Amino acid sequence: MAITMYQSDRNTVSPANDASLYTAITLGQSVILPRGNKFNITVNGLVATIGTGQAIIQGRLIEITQPETLTLPANSSGYIAIVVDLTKTNDVSGSAGTPSYSVKVNQVYLAAVKGTLTQDDLNNGGFVHEMAIAKFTTTTTTATATVQQNLMFDTGWQSIPLVSGNRFVGGDSFAQFRLLNNVVHVRIKGLDVSHSQNGNQIGSLTPLFSPDASLYVEAHTVGSSGVNVVGLNVRSDGFMFIDFVGPSNRSNVSANFSYPLK
Repeated sequence: MAITMYQSDRNTVSPANDASLYTAITLGQSVILPRGNKFNITVNGLVATIGTGQAIIQGRLIEITQPETLTLPANSSGYIAIVVDLTKTNDVSGSAGTPSYSVKVNQVYLAAVKGTLTQDDLNNGGFVHEMAIAKFTTTTTTATATVQQNLMFDTGWQSIPLVSGNRFVGGDSFAQFRLLNNVVHVRIKGLDVSHSQNGNQIGSLTPLFSPDASLYVEAHTVGSSGVNVVGLNVRSDGFMFIDFVGPSNRSNVSANFSYPLK
């Protein structure tokens, strides 16, 4: 028969089949789970110490159970990455099915990657997938590392810190953001920006949840003349402001948009 079911009685589920299932469940995301120390990184000289944590990379569950160290290349920049490398062979000892059986997993490791990350589709014939957990920059003797916040969790709706002078119109108005499964959602309703600096500033998203590049999205204002479409700028540092044309109504701004967190 050309049809099969892996989770059936007396059948076996291979690591590849198991990973394929979890890749579909997680919508193909490679993400850090809120476990352990979430791969927090400290640096001493050129040596980075990566804390405990768990990640899902193309359906494969990766875990650091004790802090790991990685020496970064001098005078360079790039990524600290968890690498799933299916070209490697794992080492086994003992007999399968007995207490003596153990596996030394060589198919996952940490690496300092300069240049473009290799991100093969491991579930469709690919062999190597590198998931960045931090960016690094080094001199001859020192290094700095910035953690990549690709966390898989739900923050719930959080208030956006607004600039001075802003206020809301009506009791059901808000300016909020939410990180849900590595996607940032922003919703704004009934925000009066007319008393902010330049009459167009909104506020700033938390830097950890800012886009990796500046965005320009659609927003609306509502006034006596009806609904007007305006542009909303979201800078890579999270700061947001509106592009108004002429004496547009600035006392009732609304917008909804989302973007993946890189």
